[in-house]
Amino acid sequence: MSAKEKILKYLSKDGPYNTLTVAQAQSRFGISNVGARIEELRAEGHCIYTNKKKLSNGKTITYYRLGKPTREMIAMAHSILGGQAFA
Repeated sequence: MSAKEKILKYLSKDGPYNTLTVAQAQSRFGISNVGARIEELRAEGHCIYTNKKKLSNGKTITYYRLGKPTREMIAMAHSILGGQAFA
């Protein structure tokens, strides 16, 4: 299973813990460049949101979650593609 497949499978699971931090992806799956894999998944059409959370110790962590595109996102894609049909 590729790194992208591992990330997508993890983010697609049901339940309250369907977010993935960079540290989790690195330790669980051995993925060194998590951001690049996320960008590749987005380019393939997956709606992956990036969120940041500030911890009580002042450190900020970044985590990813799979979501549904907003109406604005879909409208922007249509305008960029000039009304072409999506594959």
